[in-house]
Amino acid sequence: MPAPFDCRRCKSRGFTLIELMAVVVITSILALAGVSLFRQQLVASKGTEAVSVIQAIRAAEEAYAAENHVYFDVSTASGGALWYPNAAPNTTRYAWENHIHLDYPRWRELAPSVNRPVIFGYLVNAGEAGTNVPPLQLKTQPAFPAPMVLGWYVIQARGDANGDGIFATYAASSMNGELSIENEGE
Repeated sequence: MPAPFDCRRCKSRGFTLIELMAVVVITSILALAGVSLFRQQLVASKGTEAVSVIQAIRAAEEAYAAENHVYFDVSTASGGALWYPNAAPNTTRYAWENHIHLDYPRWRELAPSVNRPVIFGYLVNAGEAGTNVPPLQLKTQPAFPAPMVLGWYVIQARGDANGDGIFATYAASSMNGELSIENEGE
């Protein structure tokens, strides 16, 4: 014998329009938050280029010093303030080897292991004991002894990874293993 028809079961079979709209709104909010976080992480990940190139330059400076007993002052054009490979870093990637850059022969002599186009511009200033470290492109200047007691180098990277006009700046030195970062991901 067939079971009697149960009306209570018929009323609870589907979703109401309000429930569906609530699900759509919640899904939209989560998608918007996800896209926003993804974009922030994408911009911040471009900063890994600066970190890896700075490490390559550090290794090249240490290798140069091991052979020559002095760190190599690579950025000498325009008073040591001409970014390499692009004098005005922006959102465009530039080949690492820039033959027309004034400091190109010196970068070639240092020979850091960089084999890809870069967004950031780089400076490497170096000196012997008894010289002073030039002001860095950072808002908050690290404290260096003046004059320096030992030979030194300072590496700087600068770039506008997302094209908003706010430049991320990275700096490292031979004095310690720290990396100073300003405006990363902005």
